[in-house]
Amino acid sequence: MLMKPYLQIVAAMLVWSTWGLVVRWSGQPPAVVLFVTSAVASITVPAVLKLRGELDLSGVLGAWHLFVALALASLVNNLTYFYALGNTTVSNAVFAHYTAPVLVAVMAPFLIAERIQRITLISLPLAAAGMAFIVASGGGLRIGGEHAAGIAAGAASGVAYALLIIFSRRLSQMLMHHKAVVVILWITTALTAPVALPGVLALDVRTALLLAATGVIHSTLAPLLYYSALRSVIAQHAAILGYIEPLAAVPLAFFVLAESPGPLALFGGVLILASGYLVIHSAVARSRN
Repeated sequence: MLMKPYLQIVAAMLVWSTWGLVVRWSGQPPAVVLFVTSAVASITVPAVLKLRGELDLSGVLGAWHLFVALALASLVNNLTYFYALGNTTVSNAVFAHYTAPVLVAVMAPFLIAERIQRITLISLPLAAAGMAFIVASGGGLRIGGEHAAGIAAGAASGVAYALLIIFSRRLSQMLMHHKAVVVILWITTALTAPVALPGVLALDVRTALLLAATGVIHSTLAPLLYYSALRSVIAQHAAILGYIEPLAAVPLAFFVLAESPGPLALFGGVLILASGYLVIHSAVARSRN
């Protein structure tokens, strides 16, 4: 059923929307969070794939450049986005980061020969407008010297996120989606280890358990759902559905942080939901023709 992979991406986005809560509750630097969660997942993902009879790393060396590019895009995406959240307003960071779907629509035709679909020209502006309304409800953008580094980091994370989606789609087309998950975890663990290990040794039990659970849910379950879905979902659609992640921050803020969403945030959420519906409905309709 074609709708299933689209719902898998939505599910992964809902899980990843809680990254901010994990970082806040853990009180740890981004490198420590990434290292622990990736280290846990670098064990659990191969174990899950082994149990399912799907652990196969053959062919990785033949496409090593794609795997390295994917891992670097993932690492840069996470570190720069977390840096942006800590060095400028959340609105600035989110707005800069979620330029990624627009960049995917622009770059995909050149990098993976994926033509822009008509539904993308309709749903992408809707989702971008919804994101703008959510940002506006959070205080809008603030441009100033003290925000320059954070905004630059947010923009870098947007580019890295776009490349992450594109490289992931390419590897999924090559039926290397499971290999992509394993390799990206191994590379991320190795690259963050030198910086993160001193902080890891000082973790208390509660924080260690929180990060271990996050490694199982956010870095094992969600990536397996996401990368598997990219076998069927084109990059531009996956990018648009990515707006579900910041949308989920609205109810999270209400239930967890007791922050009531304003009318602008609610209206923005409606636009993002409408955009996602159009993408999924279009894909299902095409599968029936």
